[in-house]
Amino acid sequence: MQRSLVDTVVVLDFETTGLSPQYGDRAIEIGAVLLEQGRIVDRFQRLMNPGFRISPFIEGYTGITNEMLKV
Repeated sequence: MQRSLVDTVVVLDFETTGLSPQYGDRAIEIGAVLLEQGRIVDRFQRLMNPGFRISPFIEGYTGITNEMLKV
């Protein structure tokens, strides 16, 4: 069966240290799910060290800890 772009979608999700990259906020996690015809066919997830310790608020909000990021 031929696939079309309409049948294939990648859903992305980012967790960040905040919403202001101009003030130093960075991504700390990316997740992606590949859907083909509404079915999950692949997944990807990675944590990213932002280069600094994240705040207790972000740890609580995302569930991602400084220890997990090896900061």
